[in-house]
Amino acid sequence: MTAAGAAVAVLLALLPLAVHNAYFINGMILVFIYGTAAEAWNLLGGYAGQLSFGHAVFFGLGAYTSTMLLARAGISPWLGIWAAAGLAAAVSLVVGLPTFRLRRHYFALATLALAELVRVLFLNWNLVGAAVGLYLPVRLMNQSWAMIWNTKTPYYYIALVLFGAACGAGAWVGRVRLGLYLRAIDEDEDAAAALGIPALRYKLLMMGASAALTALAGSVFAQYVLYIDPSTVLDPLRSVLFAIMALFGGRGTVAGPAIGAGFLILLSQYLGGALGGFGRGYDYVVYGLLIMWIAAYERRGLLGLVRRLRPRPTAAPGPEVRPATHGADTRGPRPAPALLLEVAGLAKRFGGLRALDGVDLEVRRGEIVGILGPNGAGKSTLFDCITGYLPASGGRIVLHRAGGPRLLAGRPPHWIAQQGLARTFQLIRVFPGLTVLEHLLIGQEHRGESIAAALRPSPPAVRDRAEGLLRFVGLEAHRNAPAAALSYGQQKLLAFAMALVRHPPLMLLDEPVAGVNLTVVERLKDYILAQNDAGTTFLVIEHNMDALMALADRLYFMANGRVVVEGPPEAIQQSDEALNLYYGR
Repeated sequence: MTAAGAAVAVLLALLPLAVHNAYFINGMILVFIYGTAAEAWNLLGGYAGQLSFGHAVFFGLGAYTSTMLLARAGISPWLGIWAAAGLAAAVSLVVGLPTFRLRRHYFALATLALAELVRVLFLNWNLVGAAVGLYLPVRLMNQSWAMIWNTKTPYYYIALVLFGAACGAGAWVGRVRLGLYLRAIDEDEDAAAALGIPALRYKLLMMGASAALTALAGSVFAQYVLYIDPSTVLDPLRSVLFAIMALFGGRGTVAGPAIGAGFLILLSQYLGGALGGFGRGYDYVVYGLLIMWIAAYERRGLLGLVRRLRPRPTAAPGPEVRPATHGADTRGPRPAPALLLEVAGLAKRFGGLRALDGVDLEVRRGEIVGILGPNGAGKSTLFDCITGYLPASGGRIVLHRAGGPRLLAGRPPHWIAQQGLARTFQLIRVFPGLTVLEHLLIGQEHRGESIAAALRPSPPAVRDRAEGLLRFVGLEAHRNAPAAALSYGQQKLLAFAMALVRHPPLMLLDEPVAGVNLTVVERLKDYILAQNDAGTTFLVIEHNMDALMALADRLYFMANGRVVVEGPPEAIQQSDEALNLYYGR
């Protein structure tokens, strides 16, 4: 905890001793309860970028579960709230498995529909009191085991402790490697998968944790108000409110949801009291205006606005020239030609269009194999099929590794990446909001990585590897700069370094030198050759024929979705068929 956080915690703990205004204390209790729900929402919607409008379901489940256990089974809420948290987490995982197939606004709409479905179900379900709702047994007033008092102070401290725990959970996630993975998933889930990050696993983890915390908030809310019904605890507007609190303050931060909860709850309480009946429905107007402001102006809320106004670290306009230490004519003997990647009869159809038409290709250990061809030849489609981003319509893709061959067709991208296959994309896929060093930390090995390991910081060996690669590509001076501050050429170098962190045996590079100046072209060629000498095999798509001829041991020339010519660079240069297809003669 920072010194500022500790000071705020002490101040809040001492507040009831100095302030005896019941109206204000009531507002603070609601701030803590809703702030807990907003911090819980932030774990899923802030860090992982999954914008849920269904968290009222978990809030309501928490309220109903602990209430029914106390009223009908005599089970203390001190135990009941944990049963409620477990139930909400289990329900969230059942809900998350199908809905996480959806992205962005489709996921948000699905969760909103779920919230309304559950509300209607509870309105008509006699077991939970239907529309009448449930009362907590007030005969147990001032019995601590029942968590019912006729004063506000005990509720204040319970809600404060819960809010502190929620803030602590958010701070913890932000400090361990899981937080980096979630931020990468938020910014570009496909690029995260290319690094081997199992997005579904971590989204489900955050869904369960978020639901459990929200249920705890709902349970404490029920104990405080002593009456619940579907219109109170399952109102879809509560889901919107939790999201607005986090979005308004700043999602993906600890302070953001706390700021949003304090502002909106106290505004609602005091402005509603001042306006009386005239102000009914004004909160909907405020929420709508906030959504419009966030969507149109600053997606990171108030804290994002503050950060935007601060001076941002900048990167140098371009990398310095370094003398080449490798060249195509000084690479030495090639390693033993053991087969590493085998593609046989690969086909990909989009309706009646055959993007790939029976492609056969082999890559042997230690080689640099190039793929050349005109636009529309199917080169990037081939890479997408090999790495799992597109399902093949036919054929076989085999990665030969120690322990036996791996069949890649039909496997998800993160699984393929974990087998030792790294790739870069034709259009640069970096994470604009992450620093240069953070890019390399998220590129660490994910095969066999447990959830417990993800809940710890990156090990020193990974940090050392990351620092070494930054020095290797000349970006060490920009380690703390966001990727958005780098030049195009520097982003190319960053994407290359990020893919190298795991020591991949095979790297697929999609136009690595396209669009950069000659200085960066020479540097990238030098780095590829150096890594190849260190044992990395490369399969490279490139339109820059001079660069590819200088790098490749063998070339495949593709046109119209099939391999036309295969052989050493000299043979391709002398092939009339390849030249005619490439230059459109």
